Amino acid sequence: MHYIFSKAFLYRLIALSAIFLSLMSCSTVPAPDISELPTKEPTEPTSAPNHIMFGSYTYGGVWHGIEPIYALETQLGQKLSIVHWFSNWYTFLDQESLEIASTAGRIPMISWQPHNRSFEDILAGKYDVYIRSWALSAKDFDKTIYLRPFPEMNGNWTPWNGQPDKLVLAWRHMVHIFNQEGANNVKWVWSPNANDEPRTLENRMELYYPGDDYVDILAVDGYNWGSTRSYSAWKDFDAVFESAYSRITALNNDKPFWIAEVASTEYGGNKAQWIEDMFNSTAFPRLEAIIWFDENKETDWRVNSSDITLAAFREGLSNNLKLASK
Repeated sequence: MHYIFSKAFLYRLIALSAIFLSLMSCSTVPAPDISELPTKEPTEPTSAPNHIMFGSYTYGGVWHGIEPIYALETQLGQKLSIVHWFSNWYTFLDQESLEIASTAGRIPMISWQPHNRSFEDILAGKYDVYIRSWALSAKDFDKTIYLRPFPEMNGNWTPWNGQPDKLVLAWRHMVHIFNQEGANNVKWVWSPNANDEPRTLENRMELYYPGDDYVDILAVDGYNWGSTRSYSAWKDFDAVFESAYSRITALNNDKPFWIAEVASTEYGGNKAQWIEDMFNSTAFPRLEAIIWFDENKETDWRVNSSDITLAAFREGLSNNLKLASK
């Protein structure tokens, strides 16, 4: 009997052996328990009739099938435009997850996080086989994929912070491999944090920009921490993003601008009003997408953290997003 394997499969098989050796000395994060979520699709929600896209990361995500996505959409009363999840460099680009995230016109966005992978090793080609396996899998998928490597690179809580020159080279190296394999359906999302941490000249977000030829989407992450931390205070939606928006859009006059991660706490102010202000803001005319971070993590960031907050979401989505209408 003869077997025919795709090029992508062979690269995955080769890369798997290296990943297996790494896993022997690393623990894995247990999958979240989402047993309470519905197991079948509700009545298909309609997409928000807006000029920008609304998406979300939701706890459980595509790793547990479509149910977490349906559950969030049921709460919102709207279909997500973008389905966001996180993937480290111990995992491959899974076709099943891509299919789940792209059903009914949704678009996948993956935050690709190379934990425990040094820039030096990436640039030396140590992970080229692994990177190429992603490129080939993306090409086989043949639909648009938004790929977001090194998210929040200007934040000192990320392992890839602090060496902007090497990050730029590593980013370009990855893009070159994808281009070599013809994975032209991949769109590259560059997404720093709204504030540089540490706030030094050497850590400015602009230094991490790989260049116009290597980025398709300019994006930013920003959160309203309210009074959840001793050093934080309530900030309205515009205040969270106004400085970063000016700096990021100055890098290129034409590329789309996204908010790739956003959420607000309930503590220190009125979250429902914060949501209403988000839907009615006219401060960011180049904004094309908002992706919510829907998890009870450092605080309850979820859309249903309170009944009044969920009501604000449902009303805002049903009344049409006005964020780009300035």
